[in-house]
Amino acid sequence: MRSENPLMNQVLDAYKPLWSLKHAISLMSWDFETYMPRQGTEDRGVADSQLQMLHKDLLLDKDFVSLVESAKNLENLGDTEKGVVRVLDREIVRQIKIPKELTEAESLARIRGNMAWREARSKSDFKMFEPYLENMVEIKKQIAAKKGYEKHPYDALLDVFEEQLTVADMDRVFGTLTPRIQQILKKLRDSNSPFCQESNLTTIKYDIEKVDKLNQDILKLLQYDMKRFRLDISTHPFTETMGLNDVRITTRYEGSDFKRSIFSTIHEGGHALYNLQCDQSLSHTPIEGGTSLGLHESQSRFWENIVGRSIQFVHLIAPLIRDYVDHTKQATDEDLFFYFNNVKADYIRVDADEVTYNLHIAIRYEIEKKIFGNELRVREIPDYWNDRMEDLLGIRPTTDSQGVLQDTHWSSGLFGYFPTYTLGNLVSAIIASKMHKDLSEYEQDIQKGNFDPIRNWLRLNIHQYGSTYAPKDLLAKNFGECYNPDYFITYIENKYCV
Repeated sequence: MRSENPLMNQVLDAYKPLWSLKHAISLMSWDFETYMPRQGTEDRGVADSQLQMLHKDLLLDKDFVSLVESAKNLENLGDTEKGVVRVLDREIVRQIKIPKELTEAESLARIRGNMAWREARSKSDFKMFEPYLENMVEIKKQIAAKKGYEKHPYDALLDVFEEQLTVADMDRVFGTLTPRIQQILKKLRDSNSPFCQESNLTTIKYDIEKVDKLNQDILKLLQYDMKRFRLDISTHPFTETMGLNDVRITTRYEGSDFKRSIFSTIHEGGHALYNLQCDQSLSHTPIEGGTSLGLHESQSRFWENIVGRSIQFVHLIAPLIRDYVDHTKQATDEDLFFYFNNVKADYIRVDADEVTYNLHIAIRYEIEKKIFGNELRVREIPDYWNDRMEDLLGIRPTTDSQGVLQDTHWSSGLFGYFPTYTLGNLVSAIIASKMHKDLSEYEQDIQKGNFDPIRNWLRLNIHQYGSTYAPKDLLAKNFGECYNPDYFITYIENKYCV
């Protein structure tokens, strides 16, 4: 990206070392989750914290800050230039407020906490993890206080992952969404819906090598450029972006219930596509890649659920499934469709269906809001979690790994992250509604494997902009909506209750 304004070009040139450090940190993060030997944890923690410190030093260098301050006063900037200034100013202000020693403490707590969480989860013992979580919560409370907020301490953490997001926003979302989803769930159960019938495909073992090949073929069907993209294996599927031409995803193989693996792959592929379709002119700038986690999640949820679990997509990939998954050879397309869309209360968030998923997020949101509002103590989390699972889903975890220890997020200090999953679901439904109106052969294209119209639509309306616009601004600009739950509720009702 080059600007007609010399000062903006100075800003962009001065940002290159910062981008390079982010590239290295991302690569280390990917390696930590995939190939790094476990004994390397402490060394990696030191290296990561030092690189984070170096990144902060460069960001807050007085000459760089002065450049950005001067750029804020420029007139007649284009939208991309304004986006660069907005993103940099936002990060500089945040980092100025957070003392260096607090940043370093958070980095070390993240590495140590993550390893403690892994061991605690394997032994299903929250007490093993509790002191590490206590430490991380205290650090994040200090960060929230330093960052500042208008109404609720949790606002400061929500804003990190979804710019301008507040407790008031999420209270409105869940205030509408939670009771409506509970009503739909009750209706499905009471009517003995075929969506609620357990499939025998869930428990039968599969050949991991064959399902890996199935995943690779599905990604080819979805037209991923394997010269800019790769698939690996990790305990918890994720996407890591080193740059617009190096995006890596992971999936998991558990040996049974093969849909978990293919939908993890499609989900992470949706994240990857957002970055891969960002305008290449934004490469190496502060605005390359998705504008927020909520918008990112809308892309993964759109591909995983709205496309991937549709009957049209089932028709497309059913022959592949029968080729690679031996026990599906006699399954009809309808069998696969109901297997993919089975609705049931599940203990594990990542295994939840699209009807119940947001109830899992509602619980985590409540806990985080109460923790940072000083209404809930860390040691009380397991009981609160189990009580709310029983209230909302009608099931009660019997072990910590089945409940409070299932997610990695808190061990890494990612408080404020969970609500973006629900935002992603809401926005994916808004996207689908608008796309249906614009693409007359949307469903036929999915069944034929013609994804160019869908990919191009997403590129033009979302992907190309990178982080040029704040999420609320982008949604208002191109969709005239923000985090409206009505579209998602309508989508669920039309799919499951008709």
